[in-house]
Amino acid sequence: METQNFLLEIGIEEMPPSVVAKSMKELDQLLKDGLKQADLGFSTSTMGATPRRLAVYIEGIPFRQPDKKLHIVGPPASVAFDDTGAPTKAAIGFAKKNDLDVSELKVEETDKGPYVVVVKQQPGRPASEILAQLIPEAIKRLSFPKTMKWEASGFRFVRPVRWLLALLGNEIIPFKIAEAESSNKTYGHRFMSPGPIKIPSADFDAYSSALLNAHVIVDLDKRKLKVLQECRKAANSCNGRLVEDSELLDINTNLTEFPSAVCGRFDKEFLRLPRPVLVTCMREHQKYFAVDDGGGNLLPNFVAVNNTLSRSPELVTSGHERVLRARLSDAAFFFDEDTKKTLEEFVPELKGVVFHRGLGSMFDKAKRIKALAVHLSEFICPEKQDQAARAALLAKADLVTEMVGEFPTLQGIIGKEYALLSGEEEDVAAAIEEHYRPVRSGGTLPKTLLGIVLALADKIDTICATFALGERPTGTADPYGLRRHALGILHILENMGLDLSLQALVGEAILQIESQLKKTFTGLDRDILEFLKNRFVNDQILRGKDADAVEAVVDTGFDKIPDAIKRIDALMAIRKKADFEALSLAFKRVMNILKKFEGGSLRPELLHEKAEKDLYDTYVTIEKQVRKLIGNQEYLNALETLLDLKPYIDTFFDNVLVMDRDEAVRRNRLSLLYIIAQLFLKIGNLSKMAPKT
Repeated sequence: METQNFLLEIGIEEMPPSVVAKSMKELDQLLKDGLKQADLGFSTSTMGATPRRLAVYIEGIPFRQPDKKLHIVGPPASVAFDDTGAPTKAAIGFAKKNDLDVSELKVEETDKGPYVVVVKQQPGRPASEILAQLIPEAIKRLSFPKTMKWEASGFRFVRPVRWLLALLGNEIIPFKIAEAESSNKTYGHRFMSPGPIKIPSADFDAYSSALLNAHVIVDLDKRKLKVLQECRKAANSCNGRLVEDSELLDINTNLTEFPSAVCGRFDKEFLRLPRPVLVTCMREHQKYFAVDDGGGNLLPNFVAVNNTLSRSPELVTSGHERVLRARLSDAAFFFDEDTKKTLEEFVPELKGVVFHRGLGSMFDKAKRIKALAVHLSEFICPEKQDQAARAALLAKADLVTEMVGEFPTLQGIIGKEYALLSGEEEDVAAAIEEHYRPVRSGGTLPKTLLGIVLALADKIDTICATFALGERPTGTADPYGLRRHALGILHILENMGLDLSLQALVGEAILQIESQLKKTFTGLDRDILEFLKNRFVNDQILRGKDADAVEAVVDTGFDKIPDAIKRIDALMAIRKKADFEALSLAFKRVMNILKKFEGGSLRPELLHEKAEKDLYDTYVTIEKQVRKLIGNQEYLNALETLLDLKPYIDTFFDNVLVMDRDEAVRRNRLSLLYIIAQLFLKIGNLSKMAPKT
C-alpha cells in the first residue's frame, strides 16, 4: 500500500519549561489515537520540542481510509411494511436517510425478530481530510496547568500560537487555530535566525536540518546532550567539574533552542555559606549549575546556560556574575542574621505562624508532632526517644528564619545546617532535614530512624488535622497535598518493612488533636483509614499489582502495610497454580452461603456424611501448619497448603446439603464452612479474585 508522511509543528510564544516535554508527548499520543480511531494506519512517529514549538512527525499514513461495509439496522419489518407489503413512512424515511431507494431495503431475521436492514459500501475518506479535522481537535485537547487567551475568539492555550506548519507529503493540511493558519513555513531562532523557513515536504530529517541551520535544535534529546556537553566544557575551562543535576539539566534544555554555556566566578568569601545555600542561590532563581573540585568541595564558580551564541561572552559572563553576586550577598546577610541565635531560639516565634485557622499555630503543630514522635519512637527506636522529642521540637523552627523566608525550598535543609551550628546531635539534625521526605511522588525517602519517626509524625498529623476540619481532597483538588502525604507514609512503611499499625497511628494522631481542641471526633478514624486504603489500592495497582488481588487483601484488612503487600504478592503467585481458579470459585460459593451467618461452634459429632467428615479431618490436619505459616508471613506456602482442601470442598458441595432442614445440622455445616473461610481470610478474600483469562 502506498503511504505518505505527516509533519506538524505548532509555533508558540516561549512555554514554561515544565510543560515542554509533557506537551510534546501528549500531542504525539493524541494524534496517533486519532489516526487509529479513524482507521488510518501508520508506522512510526518522531517528536521534537523547544520552548517555542511542538513537533510531531508520523510515517506511513495511507492516502485514504479503507472502504467499509456498513450493516445498518432500521425499524422492525412489521413497522416498515403494512399488511399488503407496501412500505410505510418509516421505511421510506429510513431509505431516504441512507440515500437508497425503498426497493433496496432488505429484511433480516435478528434476535428481536425480522428487521429492515441496509447493507452498503462506504468509501474511505482521504487522509488529508481526516487530518484537517483531527489536528485542531488534538491541539485543543492538550492539557496545561494554566492557559491564556490573547485574541477575539477566546481560544485558550499555554501561550499564544504564532504559526502552524502542517504537511502531508508535500500538501498543506488546511486548518486554523485562533489567528494562525496552517502553512508550509516554520521559523528559526527568535534572535539569531528569526525569518520564515519553507519546508517543501514532510521529512523530519530535512525539517530538523533546516532548523539547525537557523540555530534551532528541535530534537529534545540532542539538545539535552548539547546542554550537558556545553556545561561540562565550561566547568572544565574553570579547572573544575560540573555538579550535575538532572532536573536542572531538563529545565535548561526546555529554556533554550540553541544552548551555549559560560563559566563565571564569585567571591571566595561566599564559600563560607553552607553548600545547600550556595547551590540553591545558583539553581533556584538563576538556573545555574554549581562547580566543584571533583572531590565534593565547591569552587567559587558557576555555569550558566545561554540561548544564544554571544559575540562577547566575557560581557555575558560578567552580567551573570553581577546578578549572582547580589543573590549571594543577600544569602550571606540572611545567614549571618540567622546564626546570631541558636535554632532553638527560633521555636517560640512559631507561635506567630498560622498552621490552620482551626488548629492554631506551627508551634501547636510542633507540640503534636513531638507527642507523636515520642509515641512512634517506642516502636521504631526506643533508645532514641529523647532525640526524637528534641528533633520534633526543632523540626519547624527554620520556617521563621530569614533564609527560608527568601528560599522556601531550603526548609528542613537549612534547619539541619543551623542545628549542627547550634551544637545539636547529628541524628537530630539529619531528622530535621529528612522529615519533609518524600517531597514529591517517587522522591527520596528518609533514611535515618529519627527521620522516619519525624516524617511519619508530621505527615499523619497533617492528614488527621485537615480531615478533622472537614477539608478533604475532592476530585483533583488537594490543596494540602494529603494524597502525597499519604503515599509518603505508605512508602516509608513499605520501604522500611515497618509492621506499624495504621489504625494505632491514626488513633494517636487524632488523640493529640482532640486534646488540643477539647473536642471528640466520632468516625474520623474510619474516614482517614478509608482514605489511606484508597491511596494504597491505587498505588499498588499503578505499580503493576493485580487489581483483584489487591482488593482481596484490603477486603480483609490492610492495617500493616508490609504484611498486606506480602499477602498481595502471595495471591498473585498462587493464582498461577492449576487448581487455583476452581478453588477461588468454590470459595466464592462458600462466602455466598455464609453471607448472613455470623459464626457458631462446630460440633464434630454432628458431622454424619462422609464428605463433611473428610473435609473436617483434612482441615484439622492442615490447620496448625497453616496458622504457623501465616504467623511467619509465609503466605504463599500457606496458600499452597490450603489448596489441599480444594477436592474436599468440591466433594462436600456435590454430596452434602448445607441448608438441611434440621437446624442443628444446618448450623453445624455452616460452622464448618465458616472456620475454613476464616483461615483463608487471614490472607485474603479469594472470592474477590476473578478467573484469569
